[in-house]
Amino acid sequence: MLQSVLLIALLALASLTNGLHFYLRDGEQQCFLEELPKGFLVTGHYKTEEWREAEKRYVENPGITVSMTADDNDALHRVMNQKGGHQGKFSFTAGNAGEHTICVQVHGAQAGGWLSSSVVKFTLDIGIGEADDGGRAAIEKIKNIAEKIQVLNAQLEEIKVEQKYQRERELEFDAATASIKRRVIYWAFIQLGIVGVVCYWQLRHLRRFFEAKKLV
Repeated sequence: MLQSVLLIALLALASLTNGLHFYLRDGEQQCFLEELPKGFLVTGHYKTEEWREAEKRYVENPGITVSMTADDNDALHRVMNQKGGHQGKFSFTAGNAGEHTICVQVHGAQAGGWLSSSVVKFTLDIGIGEADDGGRAAIEKIKNIAEKIQVLNAQLEEIKVEQKYQRERELEFDAATASIKRRVIYWAFIQLGIVGVVCYWQLRHLRRFFEAKKLV
């Protein structure tokens, strides 16, 4: 499979846009180099148009699919691996400063002749923006949310401990109340028994007194 490499000039650190177009056939891969600062966000969009001999012009073919990859040449690390339709967008962040190889490959082009496919015009616009602070900002937001969740969890644990303590206090209070009620009931029966015994003793004493005086 044929692969050609196009070298694009060194990009400034400020935000700028590169526009280019090239031609390739079905299954053919085209690559180019971008010199990127560390942490910079690369965004872009692409569009494919296929040559139609009958119409003598380039037209869009929704059946074409595009594969795009981006590799950090120094770190030997792939930072993007994307598949899309005949037109679309892409983005990746340069993890390290240095050359990055961006490759494009198309599939689905119609046959243009004997043992060959028609030519596909690939238009590519690449934008180099500032450092991808959005990702770090999102991470910071996630960290802040995680910290808030930890604080809430700690507060919930304190509430659970307080509720457990209150339940234990309520159980102790209920047990003490039940004990006091039992003691009151026991004391009431004891008092009733004492009163009964005293009444019986008084009645018996009075009866003996009346019998001794022969009043009864």
